[in-house]
Amino acid sequence: MSKFKLNWGWSILLVYITFMLVFLFYFYRSFGELDSNELVTEDYYEKELVYGDVIKKRQNADTMRVPVKVFQEHKTLVVEFPNYVKNIEGAIKLYKPDNSKLDQQFPIQLDENNRQIIDQSKILPGRWNVTVEWQSNKVPYLVEEKMTLN
Repeated sequence: MSKFKLNWGWSILLVYITFMLVFLFYFYRSFGELDSNELVTEDYYEKELVYGDVIKKRQNADTMRVPVKVFQEHKTLVVEFPNYVKNIEGAIKLYKPDNSKLDQQFPIQLDENNRQIIDQSKILPGRWNVTVEWQSNKVPYLVEEKMTLN
């Protein structure tokens, strides 16, 4: 029986096989990462059906004399309503586009300055969509802000 001899032909074959294995590994890995990104909500189709209501709520918010402000101040997220807005009922929703498990919702509970302050220590830094949805005197409103929280 003869000994196996590694010559240039076998070397080229090993290089091609190694290249294909590395290529297939990265190809497989890239598709696995696509599954982990949650770019839409679970009830996407139900939300799409009521999108006309969302547009109406946004228009109501756009017609306010003084708009609702959503901003960061120190290590807090602040939602500030105009002083003339009274009888507010609603919620502040924090939606993380890349991980729906981190989504949070807070009922609107304003202080004496018509502000709601949310401590950011319980919120991971990164990209967030902040939605403020409320009713005042039976008129619905909606404000959405895309923010990067620190």
